[in-house]
Amino acid sequence: MNKILAVCFLICIIGMTTSCSDESEHDIVGVWLLTTRTVDIPFDVNQDGESNTNLTKEIDCNKEETLTFKNNGSVFSGNEFSNPLQYYKEDTTNVYRINSDCNTEGIISFASEYNITDEDTIKISDRVYVLQQNTLTTVYKNAVDIYNEDFTEVLETKDLTLVYTKQ
Repeated sequence: MNKILAVCFLICIIGMTTSCSDESEHDIVGVWLLTTRTVDIPFDVNQDGESNTNLTKEIDCNKEETLTFKNNGSVFSGNEFSNPLQYYKEDTTNVYRINSDCNTEGIISFASEYNITDEDTIKISDRVYVLQQNTLTTVYKNAVDIYNEDFTEVLETKDLTLVYTKQ
């Protein structure tokens, strides 16, 4: 009888330890800063002579875009309001370009609920975010239209990938 109680006690201790470590490993609560915005095409928008696939390094818009997760299951964002980016491909050179018009005077945000659907998957509304250590990634499939130079025809579409890093 004592052996059975000792085994049950040991199982309970192991179960509590495992659940506590899982909770801290996958802690989504806190502030996450957008650190990567990519369509997997290198751009030199800031014309510094270096092309980069990460648009946060090329464009001064949305430098403070964040997601803030609360213990109560709510999440809200905060970032500067900016006009949509216009992607195009030059007709004669086949070089990809972006028209960007930043408006950093206003703030746009949203609030929603989030659900942890797997140990590494967070769902906000219908959007899936994948949690890997201190990064949170979501992909918008075919979200970016690449136009011809006079914006009369969509030449191709690209996925938009956003990566947030926990602060």
